[in-house]
Amino acid sequence: MRRLWFSLVGLMVPLRLTSQAPTVPPSPIPVPVATLTAGMGNSMGWFGFQGERYFAQGRASVFGGLGYTPSVQTYDPSGLTFAAGLRGYTSGFKNRGFAEAAVCQVATVSDPYEARRLYGPCLQAGYQFATRGGFTLAVSGGWGWALGGVPSGSRSGQLLVGLGFGYTWRRRK
Repeated sequence: MRRLWFSLVGLMVPLRLTSQAPTVPPSPIPVPVATLTAGMGNSMGWFGFQGERYFAQGRASVFGGLGYTPSVQTYDPSGLTFAAGLRGYTSGFKNRGFAEAAVCQVATVSDPYEARRLYGPCLQAGYQFATRGGFTLAVSGGWGWALGGVPSGSRSGQLLVGLGFGYTWRRRK
């Protein structure tokens, strides 16, 4: 019986010592370098892609979007669409908010003789979720003002929305 007791104690001591060993804290998430997203929204050129390059330790970025505007009705314009702007981010590397100032397509004008797309200044606020592994989700909303060619009786201000999924590259240590 004594031998069994010493055997059990002998087996449990190393287990107890290893469970008390200090744990290594997880390494911090590296600073983002660039993001590529695909989705819909004014800052992505309606249905398209957006490339983003970060600076200031990931707290600011410059972006460009290229997409396609489909013709929904008979006299709607369609074709390639672009957007370009700057973003400022809140602190954090995984969950963070942003504010954006850009030039983007705000509205389209349906006309049998001169269908056109209207661009102007756009302001949006949003949220970005970027995992350590790179998966990125971005949602945004705001307001844009169409400049030039707004038909009489139409509003120059329009609601803006955005939703994108993509990948964020981070700086290697």
